[in-house]
Amino acid sequence: MKQLHKILRKYFNIRNLVICTMILSTQMSMGQKTDPQKEDLVLADTLLAAYGGNPMEAGNIIADIVPKKAVFDVGFGPKYFDWKDRVYDKIGLRFGVSYQMASEWASEVKPEAAHDNALSDWWGFMIKWTLINRNKKKNQGHLVFSMFQRYPIGNNQIPSNFGPVDVGSLTSLVEFTIWDFAVENLYWEQWISLGKSSLMVRVGNQVAPALLDPFRFKDPRKSFSTGPFNFHTTIPAPTFGFGASIKWIPSEDSPWYVAGTLNDVNGDPNIMGLDWSTVSRGEFFYAGEVGYNWKRGKGDYDHLSLMVFWADERSTRNPDGPANKAGGGFSILGEKQLNKLVMFAKYTYNTAEGGGGQASFSNNTATLGAVYKNLFNTSGETGIGFYFMDPIDEIFGEEARNQFGMDAFWRVLLTRNIIVTPAMRFVVNPSLNPEATFVAQPLIKFRVNI
Repeated sequence: MKQLHKILRKYFNIRNLVICTMILSTQMSMGQKTDPQKEDLVLADTLLAAYGGNPMEAGNIIADIVPKKAVFDVGFGPKYFDWKDRVYDKIGLRFGVSYQMASEWASEVKPEAAHDNALSDWWGFMIKWTLINRNKKKNQGHLVFSMFQRYPIGNNQIPSNFGPVDVGSLTSLVEFTIWDFAVENLYWEQWISLGKSSLMVRVGNQVAPALLDPFRFKDPRKSFSTGPFNFHTTIPAPTFGFGASIKWIPSEDSPWYVAGTLNDVNGDPNIMGLDWSTVSRGEFFYAGEVGYNWKRGKGDYDHLSLMVFWADERSTRNPDGPANKAGGGFSILGEKQLNKLVMFAKYTYNTAEGGGGQASFSNNTATLGAVYKNLFNTSGETGIGFYFMDPIDEIFGEEARNQFGMDAFWRVLLTRNIIVTPAMRFVVNPSLNPEATFVAQPLIKFRVNI
């Protein structure tokens, strides 16, 4: 903790100090003894929030920002969230503001590496505005909008580059990268009742992994940190860009769902901003998914899904060096819950080389692990996972060895609105660093949401 405090004091710029001061002062001023499990604070209109909706869905992220049992019962309480509910009742607006930071170190780096640590933050806001039928259960229409900035603190390396560039690992904490304050989500989501079934149609600026691949511990800001567990970087999904998606549910109580998406692979909110002109190039990411949830109760379910995908070769955002070749594959995800313990396994096969926005370096990726929920009766998760990655040799011009690793974390809700996640990562045989056989990477993540 002394080392973390030293880094924070040294590298926080004025913007970060203002944000943290505002958050902490408000935390104390609004602290009050309340029932943090108040049931009516749960958002009833969130897509599959009770039964395993994708944790990167904008609606589910906003729905998760409610009081829960924390170590210290201070912070934004039910009065604040009652006010947010009244805003929704009047104009149909849900919103959330968040600030998150990630800091990590490595026991060994490449000889030519410039950094042995990384430190970065990611902040912004999002809204889900129900403009059609907000007081009705069916045929609702939502406008979803978000703007975020992701940037290194001081002269530190960014976590997304720290793994491949400095450690020599195939993957890293890929979501903490460099983006100027930019629009990431701007889409319309329309639900249509078709008898007993429901169809969701989404059009606009979006990201495919926020709809597909509903692994419940994939949010890198508070759960697993390594790419294979988050956006599963073997899948050549693009970053935020123009696209269209659908989701079909046979009936309100059905455990089945079918989803699909088509997204422009050339979108880049950091460099080009909200620019949809690259759609005319006709280069897309295509994916379809079918899934089944064994529902037992709120937040208690098993899951099985199969996704198939294809990514075109892109004509922009192609860095010098790495290959850029069209390809496809499939991904299988399974989750089994036993009371508070959730076990999972996932396998992805891919032939796309360097495509999408996540730099697809691997032919085969597999993950396996378990997460225990609410350790010590405190809201949070304790997880451990193992992964295997088989690199695509053609990308690196020579045979690259297989990489193995472990990712462990403990997410703790420190106050009602502050999450702290200490974690540890181990890399065995980093594919891009043949001089190392084992690297330990301790890290800590910090998140505030209101």
